[in-house]
Amino acid sequence: MAFDSKKNYYSIGEVSRIAGVPAYLLRYWETFFNELNPSRDTRGNRRYTNRDIAMVLNIKELVYDKGYKLGKASELVKGEPRESDADPKTSEILKLQKEITRDRKKHSEIEERRHLLLREIRDEIEDILQMLG
Repeated sequence: MAFDSKKNYYSIGEVSRIAGVPAYLLRYWETFFNELNPSRDTRGNRRYTNRDIAMVLNIKELVYDKGYKLGKASELVKGEPRESDADPKTSEILKLQKEITRDRKKHSEIEERRHLLLREIRDEIEDILQMLG
């Protein structure tokens, strides 16, 4: 799932799709990892930030890829710096968001040029039709 560059918060379902883990597992991880603590909206639904997504991806890497048990993974997560600049996954997410924003801007510029060109063509055709008829 691509990251929406205009989005500040993600639902648990979106984070589940991004990370490739079930939503119930995200809720379960919150009990082991104090650092994974998404804020809640007025209805009590979880609101994950980019930092939370980076934490989920980090936990997934420790547990699934590196094979750590949750207790050891929790210790490792606690030992890591909390600065977003020091977290490579957060940096990766922010980089992807910048790329998406850049691509959208480029796409809108191309669309604008197409519309201008089509208007010019339409105007020329109308001029030709007026001359003919």
